[in-house]
Amino acid sequence: MMKKKLIFAIFAMLFVPGAIAQNIRNNITLELTGGLSPFTYKTNIGDRRGMPGTSAAIKYQYNIDWNWSAGLGVELKMYQSSTRFDTFSDYYITEANSLISGKADEMRFSYSYTNLEERQRALYINIPIFTQYRFDNGIYIRLGAKLGMPTKSKSEIYFEELKTEGYFALENVTYKDLPQHGFGTYYDREITKRYNMAMNVSICAEMGWTWDWNEQYMLYIGVHGEYGFANLYKRTNLTPQLVYTENGFEYTPVWNADVVNGDGRVAITNDKIGTFAIGLLIRYSFGF
Repeated sequence: MMKKKLIFAIFAMLFVPGAIAQNIRNNITLELTGGLSPFTYKTNIGDRRGMPGTSAAIKYQYNIDWNWSAGLGVELKMYQSSTRFDTFSDYYITEANSLISGKADEMRFSYSYTNLEERQRALYINIPIFTQYRFDNGIYIRLGAKLGMPTKSKSEIYFEELKTEGYFALENVTYKDLPQHGFGTYYDREITKRYNMAMNVSICAEMGWTWDWNEQYMLYIGVHGEYGFANLYKRTNLTPQLVYTENGFEYTPVWNADVVNGDGRVAITNDKIGTFAIGLLIRYSFGF
């Protein structure tokens, strides 16, 4: 009798856990991440800074066996960065109506900022696909790729102080204190502009630890990284960051703006806008 019980116990230890694990092939996972999710680009002037980002996802995972699995899902992810300038100055030649004759005249428009900042934000819907290997001790490694589609994107421009002036060659006069005509000092403004973002393609990786409540429910805690290959913004003709018009100012987001540099003008940023992400994640999985 004891011999039969011993054989049954050995059989259960060897075969039953594996059988249970392989019976649960399908998993639905809910996921949250947090960390840095900046846009990647280079600046010719100014200071680019990455900003915190987050994501939420629901994914389907198929267990090939106890160790290997694969899946796909839907993810909502926020990317954001900022470009900051302690001071920013520029000038250019344009045409404006003379304040004396009312006729078109050549004008040198100059402007300077104190504490100028632009924040770029974009919300993407990503479609991730992945393969995962889980070690017997609970540590896992996951590799995959994502296809991203932009939903909302914007540029938020802030400044502490803006000074503008216009020099009219025909009149030989510089106007500095006519705010009704766009010449003067302005304080603490916030302007929102829109970016038309492109689709994104990125690779991603994770490493972490899993904790099983039982064969059906599992908790993941780990670190993740992502790198995007696509150019997310195709800029058109470069224009000054602040464009003078008879009806007021037009603010140009920095990805599409240039500034005077010596005898010519130079783009504020390069023309390659990508993404990068690194941070922590938590995932809850239930099998069926």
